[in-house]
Amino acid sequence: MAKRLFRWALTLGMLVLLVVAARTVNWSASWAAVRSASLPLLVAATVVNVISLLAKGAMWWMFLRPVGVASLGLALRATVAGSALNNILIANGGEAARVMFVSRRSGVSNSAVLAGLAMERLFDIVGYVLMLVGAAYLLRLPDAIEAWRTVAVVALGILAVLLVVMLRWSARSGAPARIGATSTMRLARIKQFLGRFVGSVARMVTPARVAVALVLSMLSWVCQVATYHLTAMSVRFPITVAGSITTVITENLGFLVRATPGNIGVFQLVYALTAEMLGLSPDKGVAVALLIQTLQVVPITLLGMLLAPEFVLRRSVPRQDVHPVEEYRPRLDAPTAGSTCRARRR
Repeated sequence: MAKRLFRWALTLGMLVLLVVAARTVNWSASWAAVRSASLPLLVAATVVNVISLLAKGAMWWMFLRPVGVASLGLALRATVAGSALNNILIANGGEAARVMFVSRRSGVSNSAVLAGLAMERLFDIVGYVLMLVGAAYLLRLPDAIEAWRTVAVVALGILAVLLVVMLRWSARSGAPARIGATSTMRLARIKQFLGRFVGSVARMVTPARVAVALVLSMLSWVCQVATYHLTAMSVRFPITVAGSITTVITENLGFLVRATPGNIGVFQLVYALTAEMLGLSPDKGVAVALLIQTLQVVPITLLGMLLAPEFVLRRSVPRQDVHPVEEYRPRLDAPTAGSTCRARRR
């Protein structure tokens, strides 16, 4: 109850802030810039944005393979549909929903699928911090962004240590963690869930997967920068590549919190403030932000409904005949083919 009240209070406060900010925008200039946008550049930006999302889906699938999700198409469909749900929900409900979608479709436990999602999100953050550190040292960024350089370096060091510890721990872990006895059923279920989660992570983390995940994460972020920059070019917004990197950084500083569905309004406000910080027109910055979010929200939402209508429209999801890795292990009490033949001979 308290969490829900906080979320609604945050949303209400953000809406008030957006209304106040909207009154300072020259909407005539913004709409004129939107109408003058180059369609070919917007199409190119849309394609690049889809590639960015598919790179995340491929990274998730790479971590799901060791626990029994063999279908790349299933992971990509769930990723696109989950992003579509995030576009229409206040919180990141699409993340939890795609875990349920893949679990039901594949027969793999929720804990294993969630472990794969946790790894994907971890490397998404690693890619973001790498981009921030690289930009802070290689490009001329506004002072407000460069002030985060030390924090970003420290965060990158912590993430690097975490990855090394996970690799060493995974190499030593031959099996999932054992679950001890407990006195309550609920606590037992929690411990079993955590045990499966830890065991799944142990199977996922290998040096090869870490290397590929880093490449896919950076590809996703580079595509995001390209999406922003191509959209800005479509309205002849005089922003540099360094400026587009800056806007990607500022727009994703609060990527864990969504105050409005799809961050509509918040996205435009942050982009306009960043543009003003770069010495550019905030009114035209609002136009660029409107176009960026339109090509991110509308095509992805439609694509998600096309690829997984039962997921986005909240219909029941049937299970498929795909089983997790654990189910391929032979049962000790099941008769083998040889024992059956011998029984018949007798």
